[in-house]
Amino acid sequence: MNLPLWLQTNSPLSPFPSKLKQSNFIQKTLQDIIRFVRESVYSEEIALRSGFLQAIDPRIKLLAIFLLLITVNLLRHLPLLWGVYLAILILATLSKVPARFLVQRVWLVIPLFTGIMVFPALFNWVRPGDPLWTIWTFSASLHIGPIHFPRELSITHQGFWGAILLISRVGISVTLAVLLTLTTRWNNLLRALRTFFVPKIFVVTLEMTYRYIFVLITLLEDMFLARKARDSGHSSGAEQRRFVGSSIASLFGKSLKMSEDVYTSMIARGYTGEIYTLQRFQLRWFDVFSMGVSLMLSLSLYAADKVLGG
Repeated sequence: MNLPLWLQTNSPLSPFPSKLKQSNFIQKTLQDIIRFVRESVYSEEIALRSGFLQAIDPRIKLLAIFLLLITVNLLRHLPLLWGVYLAILILATLSKVPARFLVQRVWLVIPLFTGIMVFPALFNWVRPGDPLWTIWTFSASLHIGPIHFPRELSITHQGFWGAILLISRVGISVTLAVLLTLTTRWNNLLRALRTFFVPKIFVVTLEMTYRYIFVLITLLEDMFLARKARDSGHSSGAEQRRFVGSSIASLFGKSLKMSEDVYTSMIARGYTGEIYTLQRFQLRWFDVFSMGVSLMLSLSLYAADKVLGG
């Protein structure tokens, strides 16, 4: 999906090459929309490949990965955690998922958001412990009401390694979840959730959100593309903000109206909330073996963690 050359900001064919910089947010929005659609199509393409995880029954795959998620969040030793991550990358390679794509999708975001949450716990004022690096020494102890702070502000050994452990757990857990979604078609994943008695309302919400987010993305693309086609670069910042605000309101109104129309149509056609797919689930010996390996791996990791932890 590509924009016409005359609509691109840096194109020599653009009729207003010097003034279109003011409406660059429109160009960036369109590029983000196109990138989102491309990644979604690419993810669906990965799920259709003939890889190791793609060949496993979605129900077994969901159960095995859920078991590994629990195990990962119980481990307290970094070597074991990163050993699991190495095994995940090998598994991704066997499933024809590019390891670079998997790493970029997770580790460009997780350290930032998780790091913000664990940042205060690095300091001895929040989590007392052995000093690893003293940042500042005050002349006297600090008191804020009944709260007492030490003279030294330092990063503690316990806080630092605790933060690394949490970031590792979150990153590896998200990697497992991403690997599951990349190697399983969305309809099959939702049907597998219903197999484990996940409530209908939860599954239906996921189904409708995933299905109609692409419709809303197409509407948004049309709105911004029309704006770019009519904008000669003379719109002020206030006009651009008004356009963004009106676009949000318009998209919200359209999505609300669409949800009502779609739900009414589904009910008229006998929709009950159950997920049906053309592919029938069939349990094989390969699936049972894979589940057994996952269970043994989880128990072995947990036992090893206990031994190392003393």
